[in-house]
Amino acid sequence: MGQPAPLFAWTLGKSKTFPFQSGCNNLGVMQSWFLLMTQLVLRAQHADGASEHEPLPQPTISFSPDKTIHFREPVNITCSVSTGHQGGTFSLDGPVQDTQRASGGAATFSIPRVGYYHSGAYRCQYQATVAGRSLTSAFSPAASLAVVDESVDIKLHSFPVGSADNHMNAEHTDLSHEPLPDPTVSFSPSKSIRFGEPVNITCSIWTQPLHQGGTFTLDQQDGPFQETQTASGSSAVFGIPRVQLSHEGSYRCRFQVTVSGRTLSSSYGPAERLPVDDNGMNIQVKQPFPASEIRLVGSRGRCAGRVELRLHGKWGTLCDDHWTMDEASVVCRQLGCGEALSAPKKACFDKGEGPIWRDFDCHGDEPTLTDCATRVARVSCDHDEDAGVVCSDAALMTPVFSLYHMPSSTPAQLPLFNGEQIKMECKTPSALCVNAEFHIYRNGELLTGFASVHESLGMTSLTTAGSGYQGSLHCQYTYTENQRLTSPESNTVQVLTVASSLLPDPSVSFSPSKIVRLGKSVDVTCSIVTPHQGGTFTLDQLNGAFQERVEARGTSATFTIPKVRYDHDGLYRCRYEVKISGRSVVSDYGQSLSLTVDDDGVNIQVTETSSDDGDIRLAGRSGRCAGRVEVKVSGKWGTLCDDHWSIEEAGVVCRQLGCGAAVSAPKEACFGPGRGPIWRDFDCHGDETTLTKCTTRVATVACGHDEDAGVVCSGAALMTPVLTVSPSKYKFRSGEDLRIDCDVPSNLCVKATFRIYRKGELYTSHDIGHSNIGFNSRTTVDKNKAGAYTCDYTYTENQRLTSARSGAVSIAVVERWLFSDYTYT
Repeated sequence: MGQPAPLFAWTLGKSKTFPFQSGCNNLGVMQSWFLLMTQLVLRAQHADGASEHEPLPQPTISFSPDKTIHFREPVNITCSVSTGHQGGTFSLDGPVQDTQRASGGAATFSIPRVGYYHSGAYRCQYQATVAGRSLTSAFSPAASLAVVDESVDIKLHSFPVGSADNHMNAEHTDLSHEPLPDPTVSFSPSKSIRFGEPVNITCSIWTQPLHQGGTFTLDQQDGPFQETQTASGSSAVFGIPRVQLSHEGSYRCRFQVTVSGRTLSSSYGPAERLPVDDNGMNIQVKQPFPASEIRLVGSRGRCAGRVELRLHGKWGTLCDDHWTMDEASVVCRQLGCGEALSAPKKACFDKGEGPIWRDFDCHGDEPTLTDCATRVARVSCDHDEDAGVVCSDAALMTPVFSLYHMPSSTPAQLPLFNGEQIKMECKTPSALCVNAEFHIYRNGELLTGFASVHESLGMTSLTTAGSGYQGSLHCQYTYTENQRLTSPESNTVQVLTVASSLLPDPSVSFSPSKIVRLGKSVDVTCSIVTPHQGGTFTLDQLNGAFQERVEARGTSATFTIPKVRYDHDGLYRCRYEVKISGRSVVSDYGQSLSLTVDDDGVNIQVTETSSDDGDIRLAGRSGRCAGRVEVKVSGKWGTLCDDHWSIEEAGVVCRQLGCGAAVSAPKEACFGPGRGPIWRDFDCHGDETTLTKCTTRVATVACGHDEDAGVVCSGAALMTPVLTVSPSKYKFRSGEDLRIDCDVPSNLCVKATFRIYRKGELYTSHDIGHSNIGFNSRTTVDKNKAGAYTCDYTYTENQRLTSARSGAVSIAVVERWLFSDYTYT
């Protein structure tokens, strides 16, 4: 401790007593003694607390997952320091400024959706209180965060960090040119609101404090609601005190703010749907129900179209679950459009928008829909089930007659060649939505006809041109549903046919042989017998990827494959195209011929692997333990032919992939057809550890991809079935038809037994084969059919594995309700 220690020792050594023990004869000595003791105490205290007053170490800063981040992805910024002091706080300085308490010498600042304005330099500072004294570290070295967007060429400016007061200066971070993120929308108290109850809709945005205090616009995409409010911070709440049916729809938000004198506007954020629950009550239809509250929408005038009603100030459509000619007749009568010709379903007049009202139950003689009953059961329709009407006063559309060359489907150029394939079409601009007969006439005489259904646009006739088609062609149609009404005649096409100049089928040949050794070259020649030279040949591999076009030399062309690979093995065919009298004429493909790639009997070399990341994999279904077997040979993935595929080969595949035992060995592309070459199939005993240990068959593969082999291993997760009822609704009347389906998303490719349960007890079951996705049960509703239904299935092939139960679907059996018994309150 410096000089005082020797002095203290000297004083004791001289007198062997403390100075004031001598009777205090020397006042100067006593004063010196107390001064020395005070210095000693202060120095000791300083020595004991020296570590407490040392400056804090400089912190470090890091980014996760990386310092280069994609636009709108999340990033974590971590500040950390190596110190023995616990607690404290970290301050983040940069485009984002924030403070967080330290945990274990670190703090993480999260940005959930990165914007362009987050790009720039960041640094950290650490503050801690030690022995009652506040200590602050120096700033960490600055580290830059880069925000990139690969879809556009955006130049981002680096934001400078630091200023005289060690904080970001707002004028250094000009955010007025950076785009705003998309705002979000949410509902409170919930996303499903009862009719007549209140709801709050909140627009919010994640953005900088510099951007707060703007305005939000809330927009109903499929309705009239649109309001603007000033933001409170970075959100705004729009209140609807009493929800009406017209408030049902999709809502979205947009944010606008002025920064540095410049107005910034975000895009509309993702829309969220607000459903309005009317608690199972009937629609209250006004008495009387005027024609202005009902309309038919489509392209056919006021007497044909999709049925729409205006209730509570909002237009909506009708569900087609119980839509019949009785209801259609009432609509036509109410609109003064004559009699009903048809009552089309399945959105024949295209899908509508807005709410879907409960359907009516009419006898057919009511003057207006007011006089019909309405069904109490809740609507379970989508807009692809909107109901429509065609009335007798609706104008019939004029059909259009067209002529095309085949197989190209290009508009016909006249004259036609005798023997040429042609297509005649008679179509209307939109679906008739009435059953009808279409007829094509030649010189006023019937040439051909066709009966169409609601969804059809008309008729198509494929034929061969000849003298019997020469003349004046036109078409028209006649309604065959409830009334026979005939359309106006179509346009007329004058057809002239001339002597045949069609091309014969070209042929294909191989040189030096149609059997070629792996790695050798082969010439493939296309040729045709015709006087029309100078065209172009197309050579096409029927079951592979090879396709090339070469200009003909005379009436032939040669395609050279310099080094034959496995994937060149397959069927080849040729087609010829040439100009004749200014018209492009294309032959049919000629007869195919097989090219065989000979590997001299050598086995396919499959790399040994226990992973589906190697040279064997299962494709066509989610998961790695079930699917189409694919093997990589000579750097190319291909499938296996199922000609000799059995449970033995499947067992080796499952063992090699670490997927347990083989449950089934499905054939015929049960997991869908693959692509690329089809390798020769393996011959396994079943106890081999990998396909490497099996032999391969030397015979040439004669499979197409519709014969790709597959595997289901015991390690594959069983798909959970889905149970549905049709019609899709909750309440049924006694005597109605009911269909119950139990399905999985794709083919099981395993034999199985499907079971349907009612109230937990077995209701019915059915065995299925490889290519099925489930089964259905049809019945007639009675009171014994009410209850909750579920289903599951069990593999019955090699191993008995049972799936999870489906979700429950409940049905109730009720009697008919009349509209007059129920109204809104």
